[in-house]
Formats: sequence, structure tokens, C-alpha cells
Amino acid sequence: MNTVCLWLLDINQLTAAHYAEAERIMSDSEQERAQKFIRGKEAYIASRWLLRKVLARYTGSAPEAVTLLRSNRGKPFLAQSNIQFSLSHSSHWALLAVGDALLIGADIEEVKTTRDLTGIAESYYHHNEFTRLQGLDTATQADYFYRLWTLKEAFFKATGSGISAGLDKIEFTLTANNISASIASELDAGSVYWQFQQWALSAHDYCALAYKDPRNLHAKWFDALATPAFP
Repeated sequence: MNTVCLWLLDINQLTAAHYAEAERIMSDSEQERAQKFIRGKEAYIASRWLLRKVLARYTGSAPEAVTLLRSNRGKPFLAQSNIQFSLSHSSHWALLAVGDALLIGADIEEVKTTRDLTGIAESYYHHNEFTRLQGLDTATQADYFYRLWTLKEAFFKATGSGISAGLDKIEFTLTANNISASIASELDAGSVYWQFQQWALSAHDYCALAYKDPRNLHAKWFDALATPAFP
């Protein structure tokens, strides 16, 4: 498989039947976690529906029989399968990336201009990224901030280390047609074979894909509610 399949779900389009199916196929631990949500319960359940329904296609298992484990870093993976996947949700979107790359991470974020974006960037981003952000006008700062954020999140989800490893440990340089990254050696992620892609789903939503593989993989999009033929 020379593709990374990106399965997009518009949570607003889910029906009561979808939620009923989600609760049926979720594991006991997933159902217990869902009950602890004060906010975001619906999005969590929808994302578990997406995860289990899609991974069932790749494993040949029933959705409720898909066995998910976690690495010592906390990165989820499929038992007895080389398939890599990464799940993200924000606002009314959920996104699942699936492929056979060495590592895969995906992130989706809603642009929120009410946050102190320059303050966050100054504290957590690479100093070169903060400098470039400062040089932009207010109207474009939010887009630039979230382009960086989604790329960083996707990278750290791929490695499994999480953003606590240091958002400043990877510096992105963005041009019109290229995304390049400089990765600090202490991350022990290796600088070879990392590739990045990014899309604007709307004027207010960005998503990014990070994967480590010597091949130049093609991203193929699917609507999770359209039940297309198996990719």
C-alpha cells in the first residue's frame, strides 16, 4: 500500500443510529471513559465509531473485536498488525489516518483567534518560528500558528512521545509549495524519511499528516459516512 488513507468524519452528520452502534462496538474501557466526559462526550464517541469501523475494514475483524494496545510511550497500535493509524478530532471533525508507513501521525484543529497565540508561540515554539510569527500581520498570525501547531501535533503523535517532549524541538519552515522540518537530535526520532503534508478543510480548520517512510506516499481521502469500496 503506497498510500496513506485519510478518513474524514463530519460529526454533525451522525445519526442516533450511528451513536447506538458506537456504544455497541466500543470496549468496556472506552465506554467507561466516555461516561467521564463533562464536555466533548459526543465527539469522543463519534471518534471511537470512526476508529473501530475503519480499522475493521483493514483487519477483517468485526468493529467490536478490534484489539487496540498501547506502546510504552502510550501510542495506540493494532494487535498482530503492521498497520499504522492516528486519530484526531476537533470541533465537528474527526480524522483517521491509516497506512503501512513506519510511523504515522495526524492532527486536525479548529482555528481559534481568541487564544493568546503569540504568547503560546513565544513560550513553546522554536524561537525562529516565533520570530516569523511576529513578523506577520494580525490577520494571518492565526493561520500560521495553527499550521505549525497541526504539523507539530502530527509529528509527536507519530513518534508517540506527545507534545510534552517539547514543541520547540522541531522547527518547521513553510513556503507556498514546501514544508521542511529540522528535528532536534535529543528527540531520537531520526531526521531521515520524515515527510509532512497539510490541508485547509475550511477557512477555520487545518489538518496535517506526518509520516516516516522512505517512500513518497500518496494521501487518499475518504468520507467515512459514504461507505466507499475498500481502499
